[in-house]
Amino acid sequence: MAMNGQYIENFKMDTYSLIALGTLVLSLLILVLLSQLFRNLIRKQIDDQMKDIIPIKAIRERIGIRIKLRK
Repeated sequence: MAMNGQYIENFKMDTYSLIALGTLVLSLLILVLLSQLFRNLIRKQIDDQMKDIIPIKAIRERIGIRIKLRK
């Protein structure tokens, strides 16, 4: 079985397509992870600000539940 030029070209295209697909999947995964991190940082900041405003934990949790349900 001799390897002709067409087979090599198809192999190169398959390799480049696989690399492009892998890069796309990796970038989407990083984007999802960054969005989760961003959401967690925002939640933490809101919780910290609520601690300063409302010192009683039970009331703070009720308000936090209302904020989460409003989404």
